Amino acid sequence: MGLITGGRQALLALLMLCTLPGCVAMTTVAAVPGSLVGAVADQFVGQEVSVAYNMRHTIASIQSVLQSTSLDIDILEMQKDGAYMIGFSNNKLDGTISLRKQTERLTTIYIKVRANTREESVESAIISLLEQELKSLPDSAQFKKERYHKLMDAPSTASASVGWFRQGARLSAEQSEKHDWLKIKLPSGTIAYLKGSIVAR
Repeated sequence: MGLITGGRQALLALLMLCTLPGCVAMTTVAAVPGSLVGAVADQFVGQEVSVAYNMRHTIASIQSVLQSTSLDIDILEMQKDGAYMIGFSNNKLDGTISLRKQTERLTTIYIKVRANTREESVESAIISLLEQELKSLPDSAQFKKERYHKLMDAPSTASASVGWFRQGARLSAEQSEKHDWLKIKLPSGTIAYLKGSIVAR
């Protein structure tokens, strides 16, 4: 299951992406239809925990924990109600983390990880590491955007940003209706756009 539909054959592709804004430099991202997107579209049970930390600190801690386990945030999606969703994957696992702001100092986290079936032990391990990282990470810590590029809500550099994707992440994408723009499905299932093109390999 993925974004590329209508009988098209799934392709291993490269996204040749311009850095936004201005498209000064080119970057590449592996586009694997059905990898991340297929997993986040599935409905499967996960684990929920609430932590006494603000959203900024919680996202920074999640990024640190995923990197420590040879994973990373592939997509960080901003939602209109102030919530966030994170998509992450590798060759074996696909997962999402939903974050809801309950108060300024209380964040609820819902994590779902699967391979062929639900990986409950992986969810538990990430939560356990996160609880430790939240305590040890400095209060000033923030999500590190250096390797990330913006995702837009329309195929235009003038449109609103709806999140970030990581350079080198495995994403599922297809050509949009506008030349030089691709569309991907966010962890929530909504569509976002990025500047670039697909080159079949």
